[in-house]
Amino acid sequence: MLQSIQEIQEKTWLTLFKVSKAKQVPTPEIVERRPVVHSSLETPDAKLRPIPRKEDPYRDDVAFSRILDFYLSPEIKKQSETELKLLANAAVSEQVMAWVAEAERCPPQVQHWDSWGEKKDELVTSQGWKYLLQLGTSERLAAIPSLNEEYGGYGRMIQMLKGHLFGPSSATSMFHLILSNGVASLLSTHLHGSKVDGASRALFQHAYERLTSTNGLEGWLSGLWLTERGGGSDLTPTETTATYSPLSTDNNSKDADGFPLGPWVLNGFKWFSTSTEANMAIAIARTSKGLSAFFVPMRRAVTIDGVATTELNGVRVRRLKQKLGTKPLPTAELELNGMRGWLIGKEGKGINEVGIVLNVTRIHLNIGVLGAAGRALSAARSFARVRKVARGTPLSSMPLHMRTLAKSHVTYRAQMMLGFFVTALLARSEKQQLDPPPLLDLVPKSSNDVSCLLRLLGSVVKASSAMDCCGVVQTAMESLGGVGYLENDEMYFNVARLWRDTSSVLIGEGTTDVLATDVVKVMKGKIGSYVMQAYSRWVKSSLPKNDFMAPEVATLSQQWLDLQTAISSNSLEYLTMNGREIMDRVCKLTSGILLVADASRDNDPVAMEVARRWIRPTTFLSGSTVEKELMLDQLIVFGEQRTF
Repeated sequence: MLQSIQEIQEKTWLTLFKVSKAKQVPTPEIVERRPVVHSSLETPDAKLRPIPRKEDPYRDDVAFSRILDFYLSPEIKKQSETELKLLANAAVSEQVMAWVAEAERCPPQVQHWDSWGEKKDELVTSQGWKYLLQLGTSERLAAIPSLNEEYGGYGRMIQMLKGHLFGPSSATSMFHLILSNGVASLLSTHLHGSKVDGASRALFQHAYERLTSTNGLEGWLSGLWLTERGGGSDLTPTETTATYSPLSTDNNSKDADGFPLGPWVLNGFKWFSTSTEANMAIAIARTSKGLSAFFVPMRRAVTIDGVATTELNGVRVRRLKQKLGTKPLPTAELELNGMRGWLIGKEGKGINEVGIVLNVTRIHLNIGVLGAAGRALSAARSFARVRKVARGTPLSSMPLHMRTLAKSHVTYRAQMMLGFFVTALLARSEKQQLDPPPLLDLVPKSSNDVSCLLRLLGSVVKASSAMDCCGVVQTAMESLGGVGYLENDEMYFNVARLWRDTSSVLIGEGTTDVLATDVVKVMKGKIGSYVMQAYSRWVKSSLPKNDFMAPEVATLSQQWLDLQTAISSNSLEYLTMNGREIMDRVCKLTSGILLVADASRDNDPVAMEVARRWIRPTTFLSGSTVEKELMLDQLIVFGEQRTF
């Protein structure tokens, strides 16, 4: 099976590369935006030498390597090695970087009218963007059934590892794949667990198969239409309405794939949504019973002048958003006017349906920003190895520079441990059995405990990783000096692009304050006692007994006691006001336990130092020497490959 997957990868890339090279005829827009190269820049004195080299994301990222050892069994690690290495190499290849550059240079546009004055509202995206979407689909980044079939209970973990590798090279096309994966989870829930009638069942099954396809040309994309002008993250003020109005028996209207159009009619306005590039969307609208979720096909079949064709299904793009980052990703204001769709779940329970999607997509977003942080730190490491300052001293030997990068690497490793732990919780919640189990399995066996931890940590991991990783990317950008601020076509070293794109995660699918409020409600609200008991059981069972790290274990135990006291002795209102601090405590405690557990596997001195710095950060008055501290910082940043 592994060989067949490798063949599929190589065949897909070969096809895409050949097609893209055949179409490399620069459009006028690309030629127009190309920077002019002045002759003075061609002189040897104007060139930066030596040039930093690109790292191998699979081999050179120590945090990624330890994640593989910690969360995968030895058998699964060996089985997935070739597939992950192939993707890692492709993600930093010149061809993929060229697609990213084209997607950035040629942002999406909407052509509202054709040459004859006919309304068409056609979304136009670059060829590089299309190739990246096809590559992501063929890499099974939304195809969890295929991954589960090959890797058993580790399918979700392999999916997130691949997302970490591909995300920084996706030009934010991963956002589409993330949503598609979340919506596939929603459809799967209803196909396997609820009563779905014949017409909608056939449609949902067809959509699920397309959303989880591994065929880059046949796979579907899904949108998620929530945000309106009056609400933002709060869906309560939703104004879009849905009215039950079945088609008459003599009306044979179909969607673009030949399925009957739904009995519900949606009218309203979505202010910040994925655009009409998708094949379908999940939309929130208000019925007489409250907010409800709807499956809406994007296009419907029509006949114009005797010719069968398709048109948008009662939706039009008002305009595309002009954003700080995620520029290749088409985000739009959408007007819904007679859009037909199907109810998902029960009327008035739309928030619950959206929650199923967000449980998956928030974890994907976390992995995405971790991938961006890893890529930014890789660029910073490469630059530090070759850049010389202060009488020829390389940055890699400058104590302050290395201390700054070491702090970022500690943060990155802590967030990596937390992010993939929540991924393991998600896999277990989906009834995936980790067989054979990893060497150290910290995921609870109780399904109730898994649900409680996932409900708590899902919000924590998305918000905390967004905040921390944005800071990591910004520090990496600063460490490159002026080069870090440049928007060049050398996309591997374009850290400014990564910073722009990761900033969006601070807002998307819940701002930090919204998620902090949710964390407090989970710990103090109706289910608070169950969540706190489950978390307490996990903390006590997961703290390792390691004599080398006894002070760190004691500190973590005290942090847990302090958190329990804070939750039990304060009101919901007061805790909500301090929600960010509560969320930060949960993040630091959980990731600290995971770092100690990781270091205790092999008593690796660098892993132990990372855990110490995260759990018990010291000041410059600690009494150590510059030489010793510099060596530790270099080991944290570069690993054992301290060659400068």
